[in-house]
Amino acid sequence: MNYRLVVRPAADADVDAAAGYISDNNADAAARFLDAVDATFRELRQYPRRWPVYPLSDPRLATIRKRAVIGFRNYLVFYRVGKGIVEIVRVLHGARDIPAVLLEP
Repeated sequence: MNYRLVVRPAADADVDAAAGYISDNNADAAARFLDAVDATFRELRQYPRRWPVYPLSDPRLATIRKRAVIGFRNYLVFYRVGKGIVEIVRVLHGARDIPAVLLEP
């Protein structure tokens, strides 16, 4: 079963910002990053429950799951699984303060 993919605007902006940052040093790597994000999203549409819920103490984040971008393990996709839907919430570098960023309005 393929789930419907919903990419939140903040996640889309995260991907654009990360690609821009990577592109500053290596345009080819930025293109590979964008392809890897696409591949990761496709995989999440097929097997969204493959990765466990990310353990965060705030109950508002209780259903968030985490998956590294394929080939870019420092970039993490945070998402929720609903009835037939995979909601991409954010795509963040692992060095960020993840709980704080996920709680931003």
